[in-house]
Amino acid sequence: MTKPTTAAGTITHDVAARLIGVTPAELTALVNGGQVRRADKNAYSLPVLVQDYIGHIKAENERRITAPKQADIAEHMDLSERSVREFLSGAGLDHKQCTIDEIRVGYIRHLREQAAGRAASGDLDLATERAMLAREQRVRIEMQNAVTRGELAPMILMEEVLAKTASKVAGVLDAIPGMVRRRVPLLTADDIELIAGEIAKARNTVATMSMDDMDDEEEPEPEIPAIIEEETD
Repeated sequence: MTKPTTAAGTITHDVAARLIGVTPAELTALVNGGQVRRADKNAYSLPVLVQDYIGHIKAENERRITAPKQADIAEHMDLSERSVREFLSGAGLDHKQCTIDEIRVGYIRHLREQAAGRAASGDLDLATERAMLAREQRVRIEMQNAVTRGELAPMILMEEVLAKTASKVAGVLDAIPGMVRRRVPLLTADDIELIAGEIAKARNTVATMSMDDMDDEEEPEPEIPAIIEEETD
């Protein structure tokens, strides 16, 4: 196989690529982009090659500093490009208008705020979450102390007491119509039925009460018809 020949004082494409530490394809891209000049087809002048590549490196470094891409920022700060996008969006920074130094300083400040508990994350920040956790722990301890002192009882126990109380009250209420009939003989059957109806309403209300009803507004007392005794001569 015949090796490609070059003009005197020049080197081939593959040799030039190895010399500056890039692949032949990368060197071709540099040539097509105008960063590296060729002396001739497949031939490079060594001094020109070195000069052009050094100029390319300087220009690339300058671009990475003054107009970094998200990939440049991710590589510079050892982050994923997704993390970079989220940080830039949250910080309100435009990588097309900021230098990589400004972005790095902004990220360092962001980390400091997170460490101090001031950086917002969703609807709550770290300081607020810590305060809420401390409050819940304090409330739990206060409730445990109240139970120990006998000031609090389990909800199920209070429901059982309420149910037994309602049962006893219902028994007392059910006995009222008979007692009234015996002690107030002037009352008619309609009067007794009216009293029994109102008592039944009260009994049903008590029977269906639960702890949730304790927070309800107090209902007005039902009007009880006045019983007018007939005048006797």
